[in-house]
Amino acid sequence: MIGRTVIGRWLGGLAILLSFALIWWLFAPRSLGGITQFVVINGNSMAPLYQRGDLVITRVADDYAPGDIVTYRHPEIGLVIHRIIGQDDERWQLKGDHNDFVDPYEPLTTEIEGRAWLHIPRLGSGLVLARQYWWLIIVALAGGMVMAQPRATGRRRRPRHAIVQPVEVEMAAVTLCALGAIIAGMLAGYAFLQPASRVVNEPVVYRQHGIFTYLADAPPGVYDTEQAQTGDPVYFQLSSTLVVTFHYELPNVTTASGTIALNAEVSTTNGWRRRLALAPAQPFQGTEATVQGVINLADLRALIGQFEQQTGLSNPYYLLAITPDVAVNGKVDGLVFSDTFAPQLLFRFDKVQLTLVNPTDDRQGLAPRAEGRVARTRIEPAQLSLMFLSLEVQTARWWGMVIAGGLAVVFFAIGWPLWRRWQRDETLRIQFWYGNLIITGTAPHVDLPRVAVATMADLTRLAQRSGGLIIRDTSSEPSQYVFINDGTVYVYQAAESDSEAYLRFTPAPVEPCPPLVDWRDRFLTTLRETGLVSEACQAVGVDPFTAYRERSQNLAFAQAWREARQKHWEAATEQRGEA
Repeated sequence: MIGRTVIGRWLGGLAILLSFALIWWLFAPRSLGGITQFVVINGNSMAPLYQRGDLVITRVADDYAPGDIVTYRHPEIGLVIHRIIGQDDERWQLKGDHNDFVDPYEPLTTEIEGRAWLHIPRLGSGLVLARQYWWLIIVALAGGMVMAQPRATGRRRRPRHAIVQPVEVEMAAVTLCALGAIIAGMLAGYAFLQPASRVVNEPVVYRQHGIFTYLADAPPGVYDTEQAQTGDPVYFQLSSTLVVTFHYELPNVTTASGTIALNAEVSTTNGWRRRLALAPAQPFQGTEATVQGVINLADLRALIGQFEQQTGLSNPYYLLAITPDVAVNGKVDGLVFSDTFAPQLLFRFDKVQLTLVNPTDDRQGLAPRAEGRVARTRIEPAQLSLMFLSLEVQTARWWGMVIAGGLAVVFFAIGWPLWRRWQRDETLRIQFWYGNLIITGTAPHVDLPRVAVATMADLTRLAQRSGGLIIRDTSSEPSQYVFINDGTVYVYQAAESDSEAYLRFTPAPVEPCPPLVDWRDRFLTTLRETGLVSEACQAVGVDPFTAYRERSQNLAFAQAWREARQKHWEAATEQRGEA
């Protein structure tokens, strides 16, 4: 039935709209306001789970936990996808499944861009190729469009008509209001399912700085000064003591307190080590502290001699590490923190001299540095990402309810009168259900048998089977719907708009007149006389579609049609010649 077809189209359109919204919510990329990111695997650090060329789709999550596979933005490398293996305060520790080491960079929660959600093997390689050879894809699509175009043939197609169903403004407005109210209600409902606020951990950085200095006694003439100073080699034959000083500082901390000690450690490359206490732990107050220790070089040489005598080993060199042990509690920007600081000053020595080893990172060397972070917790409104817009959850709730309520009011304000009109005006219902088969005008008055049909659905089925159109006769009141086919006029009498008249009206069947034996004979006679198909159709009461369809299906009738046109042309030619 036509009505079911119309409802199906509306429901299909609504389903397409909702499907598009769902697809957007699931797969909209972050660059367009979504929460999804497409990652193409280009290494083997996550093998065997992810192989080179795979596509991994990640989505932003509210929280993360060890075991999650996430993507984060490395400040130098770029986007990295690895597995979380642990957490250190506000920083996450990650590692590739195929790697034998932990990632040196530990990202903050704010630097994690999403958790793995969907894995599609080998699709990433295709996306990379499509991005590189986009012009080939455009050419292929253009060629496909050309190939899809219908080609002309020697056979002329049967003409078809397509008339857009007229929909009154009120119906369109009601439909749009209903769809808008549904969408706004869905937005409000989704917003109510989300928390209105979120906890944000904002890192506050504090810095720890240190400075190593050392002095060794020496006779005049060996160094520029009377002592070996920081950076100079120290010779056992010339110096008896090594004085090491460490100055500790917290440059951006307001208040602090703790303890500081100084220790030394002698070791060899085979793992042997011996710990020496240079200065015991002593408390300090404030953001600066200094500790000093003295190493007797003769005792150091005696320790090595005893080790070699007892073990029978003789190493070419040994290592001496000076380590301050700092434990500090303090406040930075009003936030309390606790931390430790234990950098190393490393020397290498043999039986002749002791030299400073050049540092390789910030925790060694003469001026070691370290940074710590303490989280500042604040609550901020949660956000909803909608295509290119970002709304606060509270705003989305409020606007969703306001828009849905406003559209619902408009829906009832327009829909209720329309519904009452729908109930009492059959013409409106007919136009809604069957408008694509109806043309409005004055029905031709032809001397043909008339048959009254009981329902509009029956008249519509006749028109659909015959491929013709129904005429809404505006010259009658109430409206009549007329369909002319095969020498018969089929009529449906619509009810009056007035409700009482509608209840009072009952279609009265019209007795049919005996039908013509064959309308084609009269059609050909009129065609020979006038030469016009329209005149011939009006004379027999058939529409042109029926006549042309009969000609295409009946070869004898088609031949008679051509002969009738030829005779009319010959007669017209003779008349012009006589004139």
